[in-house]
Order: sequence, then C-alpha cells, then structure tokens
Amino acid sequence: MKKRMRRKDLFGMFWRCFLVQGSWNYQSMLGLGFCFSALPFIQRFFRNPHDLQEGLRRHLNFFNAHPYFASWCLGAVAKLEEEAGRKKWTDRRPIEVFKERLMGPLGAIGDQLFWNGIKPAAAGLGVWLALTIGWMAIPIFLVVYNVPHLLIRFRGLRDGYRKGFDIVSDLSMRKFQKWVDVIVISGSVITGLCIMAALQWSAADDKYGVPFFVLGIVSSLILLHYRKSVNVILMFAAFVVLLFTLVR
Repeated sequence: MKKRMRRKDLFGMFWRCFLVQGSWNYQSMLGLGFCFSALPFIQRFFRNPHDLQEGLRRHLNFFNAHPYFASWCLGAVAKLEEEAGRKKWTDRRPIEVFKERLMGPLGAIGDQLFWNGIKPAAAGLGVWLALTIGWMAIPIFLVVYNVPHLLIRFRGLRDGYRKGFDIVSDLSMRKFQKWVDVIVISGSVITGLCIMAALQWSAADDKYGVPFFVLGIVSSLILLHYRKSVNVILMFAAFVVLLFTLVR
C-alpha cells in the first residue's frame, strides 16, 4: 500500500465528484457515485486483490448528502484510509461510522445554502437581467451560480484531506449561517427587482418602482431580524399584496 496521495489523485477525485449523482438510485443514493469518485485513492492504496475488494465494498455502501458537499466527506475519507494503511489499523469500521455521521450535516448545510438560497437567488437574478439586458443574463447566471458551487467542491476536498476526522469542526450550520442570511436578503431584494422589471416591461410607466423599492428594503430588514418567524413573513407578504392593490 502506498503511503500518500499524489496531487494528480486529488485532481482525479475532484473531477470525478462532478458525476457523483450520475448513478443515483434508491438503494444506495450517492453510494455508487461516491465509490466512483473514490477510485483514485482506492486504486492507489489497495494493491492486493483482497484489500482492493474490501475497499470497494466499504465505499459502495449507502451514502447520501448534498452532491456539492460530498467532496468534504470524500477528502476526509481519503485521509483516513491513508492513515489506516500507514498506522496499520486492524479495523476500518471507524471510517464507515465517520461517513454515516457526516451524511446529516452535509445534507442539511448543502440544502440550506444551495437549494434554499443560492439557486433561487441566482435564478431570480437571471430573470431580472433577462428582463433588463437580454441574453447576457445567461452567462452572468452561470457565473454567479457556479463560482460558489465550484469553490465549495474544491474547498471541501482540500480541507477534508488535510483534516481527516477534524473536518467535523467545520461542518456547523452556525459557521454557514452568515452566508445564508446574506443570500436570503439578496434573494428578497432580487425578487423585488424582478417584480419592478416585470411591471416596467408590461406597463408604459414606472409608477410602481418607488413603492416596491421601499417594500424590498423594509422586507429585507424584517427577514433578517425575524428569519425564523414564518408568521411575520406571511403577514408582511399580505401587506405587500394589499399595498400593490391600493396603488393600482
């Protein structure tokens, strides 16, 4: 068994993790995709046919997480397999338990950050730009969405391999909450911009611009202060609808 990962092995894992959902299924979720992404370190560490078979079996098990955050677990597992071979662990069960424990945080943080935050905000930005500047909205949307996506994948693989078990300390929703708050506020402002652009696109005047601009700022402040209060958000949404009706 080789002692350490090479840089090209890490790059191989990075490119493979883009296909982690390519074999998604109800039985193992991302398990097969995780094993495919792990092949560079499995083939490097396990030369004996029996060890290779065991390594493949261990990483074909059930695994589910947000696909962009799967690289965090992938890098950490590569580090643990490296340490296990160098220190001659007699039992690899801690690696499997470690993978199981990471699934919840990786899924929760990824869903909150991307599916509930960056994705709708970037889509709203694309709609607003499409209504205002036309086709240039497409490349801007792709850049805005994919830059954080690529950074998360790369950072997760790098930090996971550097820290091993200690990567757990980085996977706290509290550490990502400030980014979630910024994205939520940005999303609410972008929603207001989309409504303003749609009104200007369909109407001859822009008399609704000022009310919606003011409402966008106030609603952003309310969302920031009461982000856990659904009732306040719904009440303010009803107020927006009412004001729009009165303005018309």
